[in-house]
Amino acid sequence: MSLRRFFIVQSPELETEGKPRARPGKGWVWRILYILYCLEVGGFLLFLPWLGIWENNLLLYQHPQFRPIVANSFLKGGVLGLGLVNIFIGIQEIVHFKKIYFSK
Repeated sequence: MSLRRFFIVQSPELETEGKPRARPGKGWVWRILYILYCLEVGGFLLFLPWLGIWENNLLLYQHPQFRPIVANSFLKGGVLGLGLVNIFIGIQEIVHFKKIYFSK
């Protein structure tokens, strides 16, 4: 059982040039939620390492030996990179969503 069937409904009458064209199904709500999720997590990870909560939180008060690791700029850059990847995934999903649901 494929998850693809929840997002796109294939119909033989929508075939163009021998390739089936996707018809919007009920999954457009889940696609929108996934896009919002990717953009939200990406924005959160983009700015979190540079906020004060990154170095002042309960975990670091209870385990001060983690403070040098968390304060490392390479770790902050890695988290920022994950945020950028999430934002790019969200943008790619927006483009894909437009192709599926707004193409003629």
